[in-house]
Amino acid sequence: MRELRIFELDEPGRPVSWRAREGQSVKAIEGRLWLTVEGHLADIWLLPGAVFALPAGTRVWLSGESEGARFTLAETPASAPLPWRWLGGLASALKRRFGERRASAAGQCPEPGL
Repeated sequence: MRELRIFELDEPGRPVSWRAREGQSVKAIEGRLWLTVEGHLADIWLLPGAVFALPAGTRVWLSGESEGARFTLAETPASAPLPWRWLGGLASALKRRFGERRASAAGQCPEPGL
């Protein structure tokens, strides 16, 4: 699941800034956006429909060329490790399933010496 937030910039040329988190991306919806990313040599211009994946942990500055520039900030959380309780339940289910198969398969084998 992704979280989408829509922002509208009030003042042209006045940047907003934040530190990007893992899985964040910016998508221009309306107007031209000017994006500066810490560590990048060149600035990035985003036209409506363009998407830029933000490098995690970098400082980002974003401004609009005109009033009312809009963008979405999407965040896809990093995949979390599976909970231990879920893994324990899976192990138990597999043990029951394969344990039953082994028992029923052994019951169908002829006994030696008959």
